[in-house]
Amino acid sequence: MKASIIIMIALAAVGGWSIARFTGGSGNVAAGSRKIICYQSPMHPWVKSDHPGQCTVCGMDLVPVYEGENGFDHAISDVVMLPQGSIKAVGIQVLPTRVRSLVRTLRVAGMIGEDESRHGVISAPVEGRIDGLSMNHEGQQITRRQPLATMFSRTLLSAANDYNVAVSQGDGSATTLAKRRLEQYGLVWEQIEAIPRRQPDDLYFGILAPLTGTIVKANVAEGQYVKEGDRMFEIADFTKMWFHFMAYEPDLPWLQLGQIVTLQTASWPGHEIKARVAFISPNLDEMTRSAKVRVVVENPDRKIKNNSFAEGVVEWESPEVLTVARSAVLWPGATPRVYVEKEPGTYAARNVKLGRAGDAEWEVLEGLQAGDRVVTSGNMLIDSQAQLDKIE
Repeated sequence: MKASIIIMIALAAVGGWSIARFTGGSGNVAAGSRKIICYQSPMHPWVKSDHPGQCTVCGMDLVPVYEGENGFDHAISDVVMLPQGSIKAVGIQVLPTRVRSLVRTLRVAGMIGEDESRHGVISAPVEGRIDGLSMNHEGQQITRRQPLATMFSRTLLSAANDYNVAVSQGDGSATTLAKRRLEQYGLVWEQIEAIPRRQPDDLYFGILAPLTGTIVKANVAEGQYVKEGDRMFEIADFTKMWFHFMAYEPDLPWLQLGQIVTLQTASWPGHEIKARVAFISPNLDEMTRSAKVRVVVENPDRKIKNNSFAEGVVEWESPEVLTVARSAVLWPGATPRVYVEKEPGTYAARNVKLGRAGDAEWEVLEGLQAGDRVVTSGNMLIDSQAQLDKIE
């Protein structure tokens, strides 16, 4: 009995509030003399109809709204209600937010070239004439101390003679000075130690490779006269190479030194090359808003060719963070928005603050909690209905 009385009082209060809301508390204007513009639910103001009926949410009778009245206040216009039958029809799907690792895969492209720190130039140590070449074309492999050329040089002959004299006289100081002079002219200790045993008619000195590598440029020919400092050969060591690519500004938070990059190149088909990030430029290109990234590639067998085009994949996994599906996020303006399911058929708009964008999910900084059920499909239809409710 008491329960029945309470229900009757509640219904009377709602009806009285509705009358006061629509009449402004006066009741002096007869309802029959005004035009009805729509019928609206007093409990769920977003439910409207152009003819009498019941609220699709609670089943209450719709109340007429007359011309000149504002109707019921949309105090909760960020909530959208849909009939149960329409949820499946429009394909609405929801997924809970989760605390998990954020995965990001970057696909990059660039060129594999020589390691610039392993590029060497062999210059003429003294003035003279090149009378023989052991290496005379680009692409030849050389090793350290391998003969490159033979040279006739009066400067070297004079320095060798001074060394011979100092050794024969047993003058230690003079021998040391003469030896240092020959070292400055590019002779190694084996060549210097052999000078006292040279034949008088031996007028030539060998020029030896100071490092192991590949000849990438040859600038001399047999019979050519060279001056001290003239470039003779350029050598590159291709056992280590550099892969360069440009990383755009939004991708930079996902890159760090030591990160593994998986490469593929047409010059070595069918092989995946694992390499590490060695350098990330601190400067952004003003036009492209990107930074150069350098990756060191091991190439002991020289299978990878210089100036090869390569494509790579950089995979990164963050520590666990709160995530939401990327398809759930709408960008109606500067502030991203999602729709959270309160109960089946009831969805509330929620502004969120996002962090990094993973492959399939966003990092959520503010606006959601773990376990919130967020609309991932059909959210654009819900948002469109929300905008229509506001207009109405």
